[in-house]
Amino acid sequence: MKYIKAFNNNVALVEDSSGLEWIVMGTAVGFQKKKGDPIDDSSVRRKFVAEQSTTRKPLLQVLKDMDSEVLDVSVEIIKNAESHLGVSFNNNIYLTLADHLNFAVKRAHESFDYADTNRWEVKNLYPKEYQAAKDAVRLVFDRLDVLLPKSEETFLTYHFVNGQQTKKTQIEETLKMTEVINRIIEIVQYHFQLKLDEESLNYTRFITHLRYFFIRQYKQDPVDGEEMDQTLLEVVKTKYKKAYQAVDKIAALLKQKYGWTLSSNEKLYLTLHIWRVTNRQKNE
Repeated sequence: MKYIKAFNNNVALVEDSSGLEWIVMGTAVGFQKKKGDPIDDSSVRRKFVAEQSTTRKPLLQVLKDMDSEVLDVSVEIIKNAESHLGVSFNNNIYLTLADHLNFAVKRAHESFDYADTNRWEVKNLYPKEYQAAKDAVRLVFDRLDVLLPKSEETFLTYHFVNGQQTKKTQIEETLKMTEVINRIIEIVQYHFQLKLDEESLNYTRFITHLRYFFIRQYKQDPVDGEEMDQTLLEVVKTKYKKAYQAVDKIAALLKQKYGWTLSSNEKLYLTLHIWRVTNRQKNE
């Protein structure tokens, strides 16, 4: 590959032997290079076809509009997140996150923020990714002297979650999971006329159960074990009547909106989790 131009020391535009242009990333990949200089393949960590597009604009336009310092911070954020999470992100995150961060920094200068209604759910659904997002916000402040709004913790968490996936549909699954869990929480709180304590251990456990509950429903993967004796379910319905009534409301919503039918096993476990998260809070 031959060097064309650099966006910074670690990101450059190159051309392969067939004339196809690539954007390459790697330590000092564009340092002190002149047009036509060969690029050592071993120095390239990531590469993208230059004509490839993100959701908003071609990659070359993304990089052209981007401050080189923002791009450097984006790469550092991703490396730190990979280390913290013990994962290797897919290629797309490098430019989608950089593009997002570039826009976020501009919004921060204008003191603009988005409403963030899903932060508590995201924090509990993806605690490690959320912590990596908080670390990223601190890094932006340290490197760029820009304080991003709290909503960016949620948006960056989504980037870290989806960066671990190889399928484009995963972002839809993540957003749908958040939507479903929000609706279930709303039903439980309205049914019991109770605001759940989002900082409590019981709430965290409840969210964890809902996460795996969603995955089973979404992938049509039933809970392990044979379908239970209906007598046991009747006992639970009687003993935890109000919690089971909430489950009935949840089941009706999921059937109507998503076409999901809850098994007796799922209803039993969901009833017990709802009873625990509401009963223990009322007794505290």
